[in-house]
Amino acid sequence: MIVRFGPFEADTTGRRLRKHGHTVRLRDQAMEVLVALLERPGELVTRDELRRRLWNHGTFTDFDVGLNTAVSRLRQVLNDPPGSPRFIETTPKRGYRFLAPVQRQPSVAVLPFVNQSPDPDGDYFADGLTEELIGALWRIEGVRVAGRATVWRFKNQKYDPQTVAKELEVDAILEGTVRRVADQIRIHVHLINGQDGFELWSERYDDDLKEILAVHDRVTNCVAQALKARLIHRAPANRTHDPAAYTAYLRGHYLIKRHTPANSKRALEYFEEAIGHDPGYALAYHGASLVHILYTLMGEAPPAEAFAKAEQLLEQGLAIQTDSAMLQNTLAMLRMFQWRWQESERAYENAIALEPLNPHPHMMYALERSFVGLHDEALREARTALELDPSDPMMNFRVVQCSYYARRYEAAVRCSRTAIELAPDFPYTYLYMAYSLLATGANEEAWSMAQRGRTLGHGQALCEGQFGYVAGILGRTTEAHGVIAELTARRQRSYSPAFAIAWTLLGLGDLDACLEWMEIALNEHDSYLASALVFPAYDPLRSHQKFIRLREQVVPRLRSLGSTQVLEYNYTSQRKAPVK
Repeated sequence: MIVRFGPFEADTTGRRLRKHGHTVRLRDQAMEVLVALLERPGELVTRDELRRRLWNHGTFTDFDVGLNTAVSRLRQVLNDPPGSPRFIETTPKRGYRFLAPVQRQPSVAVLPFVNQSPDPDGDYFADGLTEELIGALWRIEGVRVAGRATVWRFKNQKYDPQTVAKELEVDAILEGTVRRVADQIRIHVHLINGQDGFELWSERYDDDLKEILAVHDRVTNCVAQALKARLIHRAPANRTHDPAAYTAYLRGHYLIKRHTPANSKRALEYFEEAIGHDPGYALAYHGASLVHILYTLMGEAPPAEAFAKAEQLLEQGLAIQTDSAMLQNTLAMLRMFQWRWQESERAYENAIALEPLNPHPHMMYALERSFVGLHDEALREARTALELDPSDPMMNFRVVQCSYYARRYEAAVRCSRTAIELAPDFPYTYLYMAYSLLATGANEEAWSMAQRGRTLGHGQALCEGQFGYVAGILGRTTEAHGVIAELTARRQRSYSPAFAIAWTLLGLGDLDACLEWMEIALNEHDSYLASALVFPAYDPLRSHQKFIRLREQVVPRLRSLGSTQVLEYNYTSQRKAPVK
């Protein structure tokens, strides 16, 4: 949530403070004090409440000094002397009260538009229009927009706008219908007050398809006016007005979210078709580059080949539109998997600056922060992404993943159970839950989770390798050797990631063979090799010279990032699960 007071603007979700639009650096504990006070302006927040909030885990012994220091730093940043406070009033020995009036951000949810086209397959168009509007509304300054996954559960459902607004904790609901016949479209849009159910604004658009982006802009501006907000920046100029290009892009965007190799291949064909219709359509280059990155993440293409294609497409897209959060986020992903850490960090920061309320850059930045060993930052970004779109499976999974990397196993298990409820078909949640359960000694449930994750992975190489690790560490050697045989045979036929084989060998305790396969993965620039640097399962390898050399090649200049955690981390051995 964005809360404004005086010249300041606090993003309580992202834990950021700005003054006159410029970021102000504030240490974590001081920021937490500010957030606690802003949540209850005018009320006394006791010192004991702040102690429980900041030091609940018993990691700090001198609470009084710590809290006094945090408040003092906060006062310095706010230029708020204790003798004549404007913002923070001290009640001696009791606590603090926030004095200044605050202005909270308005919020809106865009519910999936209803497809009224004669073609029942036209869902891709209605869904694409909904997502485009969500993206456009992210450009409204200070307005919280409910994330895609959060609103998508209302697709094809009957609902009461007031009930939905209360459930999603938003001020307004944007809903609509879309009907397309050939290149003619009719869109009817309603903005409804979530408090009383009355209509704030509505409009009908009858236009040619080539005017669809102008419709986006008109709707965005009308919503901004209704919510008494303003646009952060203008809509990008380099967009398509070619109906065929736009339609092809929406089809590709619809398919890429299905997360299968077959759908990704078809999505790439549509993105290439969009580029063919309009070579100046920046988002089509983004879509095509993302497919190539996903190909290698799914183990379908060698990283060197896929990344080279993604690089070329991103260069073309960014030459057209440099201020695209989507292009910057995908560039950051590419740089992360290329182990170009500084460039990755800059691109993620650019994406977040362009669209601070877009959960996807936060979600991916969390992974990069984990890979370089900055676990507190990783969890902060992951939680920001989750708060922005709490129903999205990937946002929930990222909290699980970052919690495991940070060795907070019980938290990872708790988050896994929530994530599985939301997305019972996502395989990696089960696998990371299995690792976390192994670390706590819950071997029987770990085996059950690993089996379920493997089944849902439908043969994906990384799922197989991670299942093989659990099988090996639990002494189920037949299953583990079966995984190695299958993955090795695949490499004879086509590309399959070497790191998946290394995983299973690690579980079997064959450390020399595991290191040999990790060196193969290094030579192939395996996308996931960086995860070994922070994966607790790899603790048995950390003193081996081969692993140390490999680590230095993956993060040769990590110190320049200001992080020494990966290079000098005091790793504690993961509890070895008893063999069954």
